[in-house]
Amino acid sequence: MKKEEKRKLKKLYILIGIIIVMIVFIDQITKALMIHYGEVTIIPNVWILKVNEINNGTYEDTSKVLNILTNFIIICIIFGIIKSNNQFIKKKTKILLTFALAGGISNIIDRIFRGAVVEFINFANFPPINIADICIVIGWLSFVAIFASFSAKELSNKRQAKEKNTEDKPHKSV
Repeated sequence: MKKEEKRKLKKLYILIGIIIVMIVFIDQITKALMIHYGEVTIIPNVWILKVNEINNGTYEDTSKVLNILTNFIIICIIFGIIKSNNQFIKKKTKILLTFALAGGISNIIDRIFRGAVVEFINFANFPPINIADICIVIGWLSFVAIFASFSAKELSNKRQAKEKNTEDKPHKSV
């Protein structure tokens, strides 16, 4: 790897680290503030900030450990994708996946230190969420959009190549 490539990669990893730290910090601070201050009504009966601890039903020690382990494995997979030097995984994709990674890390911190994920953003008829959940959704939806766009381009390129090959072949006369 060339010196210039290593420098760019180092900058990217620093940016990814900053994004992770910022998202985890913002999520954990907002959760701590909500736990401390309780309920805040933004728009009555529509948007309320109120703490809900999501502990997936009967959250016994075994399921807690299994849940943390599963989340940890998913985080390792995302980290592996971000760290890979695959030519198809561009800088933009790595940065967007960082949002999902940071959200997952923050929710694991909740599960380990609080025993449950703290959700506090409540909209009318939707399940409660937190900043980490929003980041996870942004990361995965962006990844899906990028993957769909890449797949569509590849399919289009294959069709064009096939059409070009068909046009280049001489036609047999009967």
